[in-house]
Amino acid sequence: MPPLDRTVFVDSTQVGGAGEHDTAGLPTLVEAELVVASGPDSGHTYRLTGPSLRIGRAPDNDLVLRDPATSGHHARVERRGNSFFVVDLGSTNGTLVNGDVVQERELTDGDSITIGQNAVNFALRK
Repeated sequence: MPPLDRTVFVDSTQVGGAGEHDTAGLPTLVEAELVVASGPDSGHTYRLTGPSLRIGRAPDNDLVLRDPATSGHHARVERRGNSFFVVDLGSTNGTLVNGDVVQERELTDGDSITIGQNAVNFALRK
């Protein structure tokens, strides 16, 4: 039987120099939040802590919007590394980012997502 290859590849841009044992040079994940700025559910804030957050009128969503213009399972916000995307889940009235109807769009700090009658602001947390 041939010997096992135990080669490990390391991205040296993500690791400190030899002898360093702290995590100061390691990348940290960006944090984000959604703030319901206007509409029936205004005033609520939701931190994006997991890989995704599903938004809709149905009670099994992570972010429940009580607005009748919001579909049961309307949209999802997904984390992909340090980027966030909104994905429409086949909603009846569509998902808008800064006024544009989207199926999927990368979000940037300050974007406004319209879901039914709710304006939801996306913010990166510093």
